[in-house]
Order: sequence, then C-alpha cells, then structure tokens
Amino acid sequence: LEDQLRGGSPVVGVPYDDGILLLTFGRGQHKVFEVYDQAAFSAIGHPADIERLRLAAIDMAHIDGFTNSSADVSLQRLVNFGIAPLVKGAFDEMFRAPYTIRALMAEIGSGKGSCFYTVEYDGSFERAERCAAIAGTERASEMMRAYLDSAGTGVEGLSDALDLALRAWVLGRRAGLAERDGKEIAEGSGVGDREVGETLRDETRTLAVEAAVLARSRPGKSKFLKLGGEALAAALSRYR
Repeated sequence: LEDQLRGGSPVVGVPYDDGILLLTFGRGQHKVFEVYDQAAFSAIGHPADIERLRLAAIDMAHIDGFTNSSADVSLQRLVNFGIAPLVKGAFDEMFRAPYTIRALMAEIGSGKGSCFYTVEYDGSFERAERCAAIAGTERASEMMRAYLDSAGTGVEGLSDALDLALRAWVLGRRAGLAERDGKEIAEGSGVGDREVGETLRDETRTLAVEAAVLARSRPGKSKFLKLGGEALAAALSRYR
C-alpha cells in the first residue's frame, strides 16, 4: 500500500479569512469533492477507491442529516463513526481488498472555526485545526505540515491562501519524489520562488491544478465552490 501511494500528488488544506482552501494537482480525474453543506473531501490513491470512499461519505452524511437534522452532521461524527470504521474494516478483513487511499477532509463552522481530518488506509485518523496536508509518504506529509505551521494562521485573502498552498504542494511533491528515488531533501527546502517555478512548470506539463473552497460568505446552505480556471491561472502566473 505504501508503495502504491508513494507517487501520489499531495493535497493541501489551508484556512483563510472566509473559510478553507483545498488544493491538489491531478491527471484529469477530479480529486476534490463536496461531502455535505460545509464539508469537503479529497484523497490520494487508487481512483476507484477514492470514488468508493467519496460516495460512502456522502451517503453517511445525508443519512445522518435525514435521520436527525442537518445541524447534527459533523466531520467528527462522520470520521469517528463512519469513514474510519469502514476503512479499518476493509484493512483488517483478510479476504477483502483494503482501500488504497490516504484522505483529507475539511469542515468549516458557523463562526471562524475550521477543522481537518486525515484518514490513513488502515483506518487511523488525526484531527487538526491550523492546516492539513497529505502526500505519498509520511515524511513528505510531515514536511508540508511543518511548513504550513511555520507560515502561521494569518492567511487573509484567497490569493494568499492559493500561493501558500502551491508552495506547500511543491515541497510535498519534491520530497515525495525524492524519497521514492532514494534521495534526501532538506527540511523547508524547495519553496523558494525559483524552486517553486521550476517544479510547477515541469509538473503542469502532465498535471492540472484543482482547487475548491468552503466559503462562509457563499449564499445558501452549500458552502462548497470549485475554483475556476481564471483564479487558478492567476495564482500560477506568478511562477511562469
């Protein structure tokens, strides 16, 4: 499972003044999805397993909302009593294929609060509030989280969040590929303008950036919005 995940494109979760940004790169298939009104899901791994877990998360959230109320649907309940047991059950079952997946889920609250959950292929999970990141290796994930933590939580606008997420993605991508190839990458390296520009120019030849936000200011119940090409092109243009 670790070998299959090793080359995966990282996913970054960054809070900003209006909500949460999720960003990744992919080869055409979507990787960032809405789960419920204020919750989103992304993952690295086998596309079929990502889709299976996405549908399971949506079903669990809507059943909970229908049985109780939409106010009762929370990421904590969804992960603790739904997603994590489902993934762990598949991992523990001898005659059942486990989920080849590493997932990141995000949720905004009614105030300024936000939270993230990362779920591993064995059903273990962690909660975070400041930021979140997953990559093909645990080392790369740790480096991304350390970089995001060092950048602080004072990200204001969406453009700043996009830039921070792009830099964290580049760090995770470089670290993951270096580890896959048996090389070392120093902590915090690879996020200068030159390194970011070189990596993004190389990677965008085969990968396309994908990002979405959970925005509190968005009217209606659903706070999920996929970012269009114009906003993403503007974020990337700095490094062209």
